[in-house]
Amino acid sequence: MTSNLRTRVAVAAAAALVMAGLSGGCGGAPPQAQVNGTVTLDGKPLDTGVIHFFPQSDAGGPSASADIKNGRYQLQTGIGPMKVVVNANKVFGKRKMYDTPDSPVVEDIRDVLPERYNMKSELKAALTTGPNEVNFDLKSK
Repeated sequence: MTSNLRTRVAVAAAAALVMAGLSGGCGGAPPQAQVNGTVTLDGKPLDTGVIHFFPQSDAGGPSASADIKNGRYQLQTGIGPMKVVVNANKVFGKRKMYDTPDSPVVEDIRDVLPERYNMKSELKAALTTGPNEVNFDLKSK
């Protein structure tokens, strides 16, 4: 093997070791929770939306989001106490962007859920390692 080729092989091997260390190869990956469940609004499956899980502990950890389709969602995230936020937007019509005669018209999109489920969420979940089923029965009033 030539000196140049040996250098390239050594550099490639070193890079592979660094990448393995960065991806959790040394010491293992942190524990994960596989989360699935249903989201209903007034007893009916939420057609579409997005659900977000945010860690509440001082240790932090990953947050995660998933689409809600026909009331069902599935995601993977860290473990521990989580704050949960649910958003479900709906087009209510069209409106002018500005109060001028030549203003462009845009869709009037609003969240159909009360603030206690999104902007000021009261939802919580305690996730453990492995499978977790977390269901939310939301009320419009």
